[in-house]
Amino acid sequence: MKDPVALLARLPGRFPDAKRWLIAYSGGLDSQVLLAAAADALPQSQLLAVHVHHGLQAAGDDWAASCQRHSNELNIDFQLCRVAPQSSSEAAARDARYQAFSTLMQPGDVLLMAHHANDQAETLLYRLIRGAGVAGLSAMPVERSLGQGRLVRPLLSLTRNELEGWAKQRELRWVEDPSNTVQQYARNYLRHTVMPAITQRWPGAVSRFVETAGFMAEARELLDVLAEQDAASCLEAPEVLQLPVLSQLSDARQNNLLRYWLHSHQWVLGGESLRQLRCQFLQGKANPERLLQLQPDLQLRTYRERLFLWRPSLLSASLIAGPLTLQPGDRISLAGGVLQVEGSTSADSCTLQLKYRQGGERLRPANRGVGISLSQLFQEVGVPPWLRDSWPLLCDDSGILVVPGICEDQRWQGKSNLSCLWQPFGLSGEPFFC
Repeated sequence: MKDPVALLARLPGRFPDAKRWLIAYSGGLDSQVLLAAAADALPQSQLLAVHVHHGLQAAGDDWAASCQRHSNELNIDFQLCRVAPQSSSEAAARDARYQAFSTLMQPGDVLLMAHHANDQAETLLYRLIRGAGVAGLSAMPVERSLGQGRLVRPLLSLTRNELEGWAKQRELRWVEDPSNTVQQYARNYLRHTVMPAITQRWPGAVSRFVETAGFMAEARELLDVLAEQDAASCLEAPEVLQLPVLSQLSDARQNNLLRYWLHSHQWVLGGESLRQLRCQFLQGKANPERLLQLQPDLQLRTYRERLFLWRPSLLSASLIAGPLTLQPGDRISLAGGVLQVEGSTSADSCTLQLKYRQGGERLRPANRGVGISLSQLFQEVGVPPWLRDSWPLLCDDSGILVVPGICEDQRWQGKSNLSCLWQPFGLSGEPFFC
């Protein structure tokens, strides 16, 4: 029989900088084994048992109390986290649980979860039924980031029967959640009806499913490496793809890069969204201003052969109400970027004000000799249309003095030694437009 203690004893070697080992502790069989094994294998002073109380079961308070008693018996610190899922669904409870863990974790924390081989097999089958690609079929990763720490599943190689056998040998006691037998939940239906039928016909199915998930994880890693290579030539900024370069790739590599790019910004590109994206941006004659709404506050937009990922809320949140007087040394953090005024002015210098475009503004850029409308200036330098109304302008009572990051008016020359810097930021907090 595989020994859970031996599996956990390897963890300090894999994570030598770990400061705390958090145990996701529900009180069920799997987490009871995990806690007992951790007590034997890991430094007791670094252990913290974390129980998430969802408030969905009448016996929830009793389970929390039982978990605390057992943790005390093992001299393991215990923390109770109460959450309020948006509904009683499996997905809502899971989201609330992971959010609680994420909030709790500090740098150097490693969260251990007790998912086992049967859970992995069910995840693979469930995602296959729902329709998934390589990433989905890789099922649950053995390790990933969570909050400020790492999430690790050290028991994925053990079946539930192996965990139960070990628990009985150790004379462990655990609680049974009655909701685990309610087959209206898809997971429970797979666990109690589908998987028994499969394993009766094919006894090695669970291990084969786990092996397949491992193959998919390897394939995903290779596809990510390929996407990183393609991104090196296609990405102009974290939220900007160059469409002419992207179009030179094969369809399969385009799809792979698009999925990878959007996933890096916390968006999973489904099949229908991918078809719409390809139809609008990668097929037929180029259109300088196309838009695909991915969700209420997330858009894909094109301008001058570039594909932008954009949140409209960044624009509206960056605007200020009315003109704002600026002084040398001021640094203003707006939702869309940072504006900074550097240098000094004489006592009789003009009052500087931060304003936004209203329409009809003109200026005479230094070294140009002729006037130009602000609208034409934005077009010339390629500012995307949806950024123009939120672009800060440094003005006096007579009009525009500086269009930060773009140009200065002739009136600005010789009046001061001030400089005005502006760099709009995108979703990643990195420069979005240069």
